[in-house]
Amino acid sequence: SDQIDDSLLLKDANADTDDDVSITSQISDVVATSRVQWIFLGSFLRFCSGLCIGVWSAPYYRMVFPDHQSDYAFAQAFITAVCGISSGLLGGAIADRISSTIDDGDDTVGPKLWVPVVGSLLAAPAWYLSVHSDSFETAMAFLAVEYLVAECWFGPTINVLQTTVGPKIGGTAQGMFTVTGAVGNLAPSILGFLYGQATGTGIESSSALSDLLATAVCVGYVSSAACFALGALSTPETDLAD
Repeated sequence: SDQIDDSLLLKDANADTDDDVSITSQISDVVATSRVQWIFLGSFLRFCSGLCIGVWSAPYYRMVFPDHQSDYAFAQAFITAVCGISSGLLGGAIADRISSTIDDGDDTVGPKLWVPVVGSLLAAPAWYLSVHSDSFETAMAFLAVEYLVAECWFGPTINVLQTTVGPKIGGTAQGMFTVTGAVGNLAPSILGFLYGQATGTGIESSSALSDLLATAVCVGYVSSAACFALGALSTPETDLAD
């Protein structure tokens, strides 16, 4: 019986080792192409910008426009629901339209990444103008524009990622994409640390927060646009999808 137990333990150990090797090889396969590498880097930077807005926009606008706190709550909910959802739908539709205009035999997947490229480049100035506006109405108008052009990135990016890696490792790729968003949660914390260092005395400073938000978010948007553009221009590799 001892020999049987030892045999079972050895089989279990070998099975665990095989599972570890399988997971490692799947992760390696996911990032084997330059296009996927650029997608992950661009997504990380894009997540960083979006999370900084999600965490710090409310404190900033309430600090700058204290008499419009209830108005901001309504405006933010409306902008998120209407502009955010509309942007997501339009981004997917535009990406499909781009793909349908490309001749057979050419790369019909990569060009979809031009949607997040354009969206991110347009979102940067919209966000900058929003956090540098003197009136609440102007700030909310530019915030609405920012949401309308920025949130188009998600659908095309996921589609290109899944199509590039193929169905065999699509689940692993999606999990890794989710991890990039989780790691991006560090960005608001870093911004908060920098804000604390900038103020020093512990007194709130709308100008310091405005400058930090504009810099961090806009740099993230422009950098992600560059990564998505490089992904779109990279040579398509279909060996993983086959």
